[in-house]
Amino acid sequence: MQHRFYDIKIECENGTEMALDQEYILEVPEHDLSLPVDRMEYLGAMLDTVTAASGQPVISFRSNPVGV
Repeated sequence: MQHRFYDIKIECENGTEMALDQEYILEVPEHDLSLPVDRMEYLGAMLDTVTAASGQPVISFRSNPVGV
């Protein structure tokens, strides 16, 4: 499922946070969200996806599904 990632914050080398002004539309594998551990794994997959796309150490983001 595609998600829009925005309000992305990264950690700078000096330990401070910086907001990225970029947004990404990325494919995130679907997960069964019935158990808390499944939801945590899904959030981890989302974090890994946006971190790989940005090439930055992402510490927080907002997202919503595209086309829903």
